[in-house]
Amino acid sequence: MVSIFLLHCVHHQVPTTVTRDPAALDADNKVQRYAFEQCTSESRLYLEDQILRMPEVYYRSHQNEWTQRIPMSCFQFAQKNYGGAFAQCADEDAKPTTNARRPCMTEIYVTLAYNAYHDVMDCFSLDPKDYFLQIMIESGFHINAINRTGFDAGMAQFTANGIKKVLENNQVQRVRNHLFSSSRPSCSRISSIMGDFDIESHAVKNRCAMIATPQNPYRSMFFYFLHRMSDQIVLSDMLSEISDLNGVMSERLKKHLTYLAYNRGLTGTKRILKGYIESRRVVGHQIVPEDFDLEKNLSAIKKILRMDSDKRDQLRSAKRIKNLSFAEYAVIHGATYVSDMAAANQMVRRYLGDQCGGL
Repeated sequence: MVSIFLLHCVHHQVPTTVTRDPAALDADNKVQRYAFEQCTSESRLYLEDQILRMPEVYYRSHQNEWTQRIPMSCFQFAQKNYGGAFAQCADEDAKPTTNARRPCMTEIYVTLAYNAYHDVMDCFSLDPKDYFLQIMIESGFHINAINRTGFDAGMAQFTANGIKKVLENNQVQRVRNHLFSSSRPSCSRISSIMGDFDIESHAVKNRCAMIATPQNPYRSMFFYFLHRMSDQIVLSDMLSEISDLNGVMSERLKKHLTYLAYNRGLTGTKRILKGYIESRRVVGHQIVPEDFDLEKNLSAIKKILRMDSDKRDQLRSAKRIKNLSFAEYAVIHGATYVSDMAAANQMVRRYLGDQCGGL
């Protein structure tokens, strides 16, 4: 059922300076121009030759082909403000090293990431504003982002479990084959560059499969789409079976919970939901949509819980907390992901307004 839905989705016809050029619009007030980073150190230019070996179509502009897009300044902002680690890969079969410097944010580097994201959005008729924040906090739109602890890898920060999930029921190849019949250039670019994917590539020793060019970042973003859409379908069915949430879950709230599921897994998300529902039953509170306002920045609460382990333990074990939102309950129980997105949302809006998207 999930695979059928995915096939139907294919379209057939901060505290830093934003790198936007002040003279950003041409005479017709349409074409945005940007300033890109220029580096002299080879230790930051290690991806340049790899990108230049790709077909030029992947790192030249296609903005006039997409039905919807967000400004490239959003990507530059995310890339400049990403604080994670970076990997280097000899090829897609290699084990990544995790001591690389931040890659130089040249025009071809930024454009490749920008194209991969928008081609997937365009091919599957998705709004790029709906997914910007998630990729921003996952990888900052860096092709070779890496988590040194769990080896979450690439622009979509895939884990072993995430890769295995996408590979279930041969859905990668089934959807990819369907892309070839699409008339959209974006779909053609995705299907032509991903390459074959070995089922053993979920292993850490092969994690470069989600990082290395030329297959990535297109492969990473395509897998992200499959993972998100699968979660969305399963989560919607799961929520419909929870009577306490009848009349509570809007499409927007379902989207927020799908963000959480991407980070915690469907089982972990269900566990947090059930725990919250039970905590509301104990105090006789009937859940309303306002309880699921996930846009609150809970950074102050997270800091207190991080600094005071006794208080955190007391709150986790408390049985009767009358006024408690789902976001607060999730943070108390260590699920800070959507709260992290809310904090990122506030930062992006402070510097760039709503042009990049939001929660």
